[in-house]
Parts: sequence; C-alpha cells; structure tokens
Amino acid sequence: MKLNLYTAEREKISEGVFRVWLVDEKVGSRNFFIRAFEIEPGFSTEKDSHNYEHGIFILEGNGVAYIERDEILISKYDSFFIPPNFEHMIKNNGSEILRFICVVPSSYREVRK
Repeated sequence: MKLNLYTAEREKISEGVFRVWLVDEKVGSRNFFIRAFEIEPGFSTEKDSHNYEHGIFILEGNGVAYIERDEILISKYDSFFIPPNFEHMIKNNGSEILRFICVVPSSYREVRK
C-alpha cells in the first residue's frame, strides 16, 4: 500500500498540530511505524515522555526540540534521536509549517480510531 504525505488523511492532535500515519500495522509493518507531523507557526507538540525511542527527520520549516534539559534548534534536513523516557516537545518557532517524520517501534501500539 502506498500513501502520500500530502494526500493521506491528517489527524488533528491538538491546536496547530497534525499527524499523518504513513507506515503502520495497517500496511503490514511489524517492527516500526512512520508518522509525519505538521506543526503550524507558533504551536508545539505537548510535552511528554514514553518508554520507547523516536527517530526524527525534519522535512520543512524551523523550530526547537526540547529534550530533557536541552534545547536544539532544528531546520530542514536535520535529524535527531529522542531516547526512551526523555521528556520532549517540538515547537515551531518559524513562519511556515514545520513538517517532520517520526519513526517509532511498533510496540508503541497507540489506539487509533
């Protein structure tokens, strides 16, 4: 099954934050999920932590990743790692949409509607 970031269904996570599922169990993935996020200017993901790791790759835009006590400036084509149980949040501090790919293990298993 093929999905396109720009035509796949966007799911609103919170005000100004959207998620698109690109690879998950619905397409047969057993070990990892690939999600894309879009954050509108001035908005951010909620601060949280999980018992699984994340791999992030920035597609477009600028922002700040807060990981534990670190603030990392992020922009197009940057990548970074979020270790398990590290508190994190990603904020769009630019003037255009911040768009990124997030890869997590399939053990994540979030309940989806």
